[in-house]
Amino acid sequence: PEVTVSQPRTVTAVTGIDALSHALESYVCTRRNPLSQAFAREAWRALEQNFDRVLRNPNDLEARGAMQIGAYFAGAAIENSMLGACHACANPLTAHYGLTHGLAIGILLPHVLRFNNATVGALYAELAHDVGLLNGDALAAGEVLAQRIAGFVQTAGLPSRLADCGISRGILPVLAEEAAQQWTGRYNPRPVSDKELLQLYEAAY
Repeated sequence: PEVTVSQPRTVTAVTGIDALSHALESYVCTRRNPLSQAFAREAWRALEQNFDRVLRNPNDLEARGAMQIGAYFAGAAIENSMLGACHACANPLTAHYGLTHGLAIGILLPHVLRFNNATVGALYAELAHDVGLLNGDALAAGEVLAQRIAGFVQTAGLPSRLADCGISRGILPVLAEEAAQQWTGRYNPRPVSDKELLQLYEAAY
């Protein structure tokens, strides 16, 4: 972890957000399985409990080490399953605007969590319970996780809306069409087409 201390805070933030998204998306995607979920769940616990720590204290080597382990486990989860709509929506933003991948993920992920909750709320509830974020029913789990991710984005000082990044509202239908062609979106737990992806972009705008 010592070698990461000198990296810019923004790099810590966008890579941490991306790692969190890997855990959250792989845990619920249609290709999920016991092995991938074991990796994703352990990744989520390590990342959720240490991200704030590394943002507030860059010299916290224990937290940085935990983030590295969490990022590794999240990658292992992807290799054994897949991702979802958040990554499908993020990629066209990078292609058209050069928007940093983790930044695009941070803007979109809360909205994808809310969207997917109707299908995988029970799985989101497992993750929320693991880190003490939820004591109620699964109906609220997606919103709880969305607020947690939005809080990370705010703490990191990153933009939370597409409009804040110079994205034109007029290009959203084009982005949605391209996102629908992304392979990751095919494994989203709640099926998405151009229509649903456009709704996600509009919610994030």
